Amino acid sequence: MSMLKKYFNSISNKLKFAIIIWLVGALFFVGLTLNIIWKLEDRGIAINEAGSLRKQAYYMVAMVQAKQTTKLPQEIQLFENKLKHLSLLETQTYWFHSNDQYLFQLNQVKDEFSKYKIKILQAESNLNTQPNLVADTILFIQHIDNLVKSIEKQNTLNIKIMRIAQILLMLMAIISAFLSLFLLNRLVIQPLSLLSIGFEKIKKGELDTRLNIQTNDEFHQVSNGFNQMVTSLQDLYQHLEDKVTQKTIDLKSSNDKLTTLYEMTDFLHKNPYNEQTLNLFLEKITTLAHAKTSSIRLLNQQGSQMWTIQSINIPDILLQNPACAETTACLCGQALNQADLKINLLQQDHQKYVCKKLGMDHLMVYHIRLREQTLGLLTLYFEKPSTQTDSNSSLIQLLCNQLATAIENNRLILKEKQYAVLEERNIMAQGLHDSIAQSLSFMNIQHQMLNQAWKKQQYDKVEQHLNFLQTGLQQCYEDIRELLNNFRFKLAQESFQDILFSVIERFKNQTQIQVNFTYQSSGVDLTPQQQLQLIFILQEALSNIRKHASASLVTVHFNNDQEIFLKIQDNGIGFDTTLSKEYQGHHIGLSIMQERIHQIGGQLKINSILNQGTCIEATINHNNQLEENHAHY
Repeated sequence: MSMLKKYFNSISNKLKFAIIIWLVGALFFVGLTLNIIWKLEDRGIAINEAGSLRKQAYYMVAMVQAKQTTKLPQEIQLFENKLKHLSLLETQTYWFHSNDQYLFQLNQVKDEFSKYKIKILQAESNLNTQPNLVADTILFIQHIDNLVKSIEKQNTLNIKIMRIAQILLMLMAIISAFLSLFLLNRLVIQPLSLLSIGFEKIKKGELDTRLNIQTNDEFHQVSNGFNQMVTSLQDLYQHLEDKVTQKTIDLKSSNDKLTTLYEMTDFLHKNPYNEQTLNLFLEKITTLAHAKTSSIRLLNQQGSQMWTIQSINIPDILLQNPACAETTACLCGQALNQADLKINLLQQDHQKYVCKKLGMDHLMVYHIRLREQTLGLLTLYFEKPSTQTDSNSSLIQLLCNQLATAIENNRLILKEKQYAVLEERNIMAQGLHDSIAQSLSFMNIQHQMLNQAWKKQQYDKVEQHLNFLQTGLQQCYEDIRELLNNFRFKLAQESFQDILFSVIERFKNQTQIQVNFTYQSSGVDLTPQQQLQLIFILQEALSNIRKHASASLVTVHFNNDQEIFLKIQDNGIGFDTTLSKEYQGHHIGLSIMQERIHQIGGQLKINSILNQGTCIEATINHNNQLEENHAHY
């Protein structure tokens, strides 16, 4: 019973049930009328057949009286066939079978025909019986008339039944129409109207509107959903101001976090990595987390030792505690193998730690991480748990990542400076070897020869060697002055053209050699590194000319158009380029120039002919210059 009630709680099930009932009733009444129509058709055929029996009976009497009996057996057979056909019509299956009266009259006609047939056959052979045949025929015809009357009576009854069925079908259609309208109005139209009225009230702002559809069907569920929606809408409207205020607070908090992240990132990238920068960074983190104290500790390469690089309000006893430098002995070291770690020192087994003895019961440890590599730890110390720390935990971790970037950048800068110093020392060593070392070697040889001449009392050679020593000392002095000038050289506020001109003027003053200088520039400005290396190359080339070339004319040409081009040419004695490797082994100036041009992505070409001079060409492609500019900035 409960399942049946549950079944009818659905509108679709109700409509299905009503349609099925209406369809069954319609099929019943239509089938009934069709059955009666079929019966009437059969009864009409039976009436025609029975009527033809009367005609055929008179026809057989006429044949006997006219003594035309040759066809009499055929007529008798035809009469019997019609009786059989009447029997077959009555044996077909219908909803309403023939009455007993019809069957009785049909059987009586059959019995009387059997007797009547004998009388006809007797009358055919005995003329004296013919007068009685007419009377017998009249009696037989009466039986046929009774049969026809019974059929007509049955037809009349079937017609009445058909009329009743049609009237009932009409009544069912009318009742179904009114019932459909009633159910449609009750189950669909009224609930939809209530929903429409409810929505109109909601549009007008009447948020206290509620629906009460008691149908236990889908519209009841829709009604409950509507009421829940309106309740939520009413609650939202009533607390809208509070929610907007809360969202505004959340948005402001997010903006503050983004502002803090931007400001600290900008601060770390614009300021040098030093104690003051770290102190300001740590103060910001401590204030943001509402911590009592804080510290930043970096890890060694093995990850086993830590040292404090900056701290705020950390007692010396904690800073000097050896356990705080060991990752395995310090609680903070546990964070190396975990995410951000919260440590509660109120547990009894933590009483041995110094931070607990100083009244700091809670710690928060963050990774200072760069590309999955932990460079150090930031530890915040609290006297009690801080809710602000949890809300700002993601921001603090992002700031720690930015600090890791700053630390790594500082390490790279230091490595770059160290590399530059080592590289410049190597160049200095090569310069010293090529100039001062060779001069000292020459003077050492002259000193030995002077000592031998003195012992042999060859005073003319003594004076000669003394002159050589004086010349060597002067050359060594000039080399040292030139090296000092080169090493002290810095790019000033002057233009690159003015710097080249000053280098050439100094060379002219030292050597009294004529120098033709041309300068053309319409391309991209040179980077400071390119300017510096080209000036060093020019100085080294002029130094080699001064020492070895015995030249009287030097041409210096610089062009910056399609490419950067520097050319230094002299009319000196030159050298054999086939011995260039050996030559470079004794005069490192050429290899120094090669190394300098390679540092700025250029090429150096050296052409020299004996007694015709030397030409040095330095070329830098602008593509290499753009790459260097991009790397520089």
